Amino acid sequence: MPRSAATPNADRTGSILITGGRRVGSELARMLADRGWDVAMTYHTSRETIEQTIRDVESRGQRGLAIQADLSKPDEAEAAVRQTVAHFGRLDALVNMASVYRRTPFLTLRPADFDAMIAANLAAPYHAAVAAARAMLDQTAVDGIKGRIVNFGDWATERPYRGYLPYLTAKGGLSTMTMALAAELAPHIPVAMIQPDMIDPPPDLAEAERAAVIAQTPLQRCGTPGDVNRLIVYLLEGTSFVTGACFRVDGGRFLGTTE
Repeated sequence: MPRSAATPNADRTGSILITGGRRVGSELARMLADRGWDVAMTYHTSRETIEQTIRDVESRGQRGLAIQADLSKPDEAEAAVRQTVAHFGRLDALVNMASVYRRTPFLTLRPADFDAMIAANLAAPYHAAVAAARAMLDQTAVDGIKGRIVNFGDWATERPYRGYLPYLTAKGGLSTMTMALAAELAPHIPVAMIQPDMIDPPPDLAEAERAAVIAQTPLQRCGTPGDVNRLIVYLLEGTSFVTGACFRVDGGRFLGTTE
């Protein structure tokens, strides 16, 4: 497996599958490639963005793989994991980053809203995690660890706001799934969750909405990809003694305003 001469903790790097994450996930892929990781990424519709990210990974001397998949379908999740293992020889980490965030006011809720949010934000990471964990359990351990899983949740599942009932229901299920997986997969596969607030606001977000979020955040700013990704690097490389934990990376928004 290729390694950069400047790669820190090279004995703890390997191959990783990142689901989705056009903005934050792409930054993570490049960061990990710089540290000696081989990177596979899945996409549903964002082919151009993910394929460019994989080219960036390969330009850093690491192996890359872009996989089209609808991870809400178990067979496609299993196929994505199989392709990753076939390409790299093993799978050392899964980061479940793909998510759909959509406002659904209560008075206009439809059954389809629930189905869509569950499919994207709970079924997809569930199927990806189960498929990845099964592959990891079949491979040789490194320092007692056969693989690692990091899921992306949402800080608001513990302090819900209005207008996002199906989304928050799905993300709340993902929090429980993280803890249940940690129990199922111990001691061989640590499982953790990151619960971010707004990270790297999308370019189409209205300035008034961005300002409203910042006003409700004690640290008075939005997060950056690095705020999240440095924590992921720690969970992948810096510790083998964290599992079942959920980390809020929200600038204190869970606390509410400090005024």
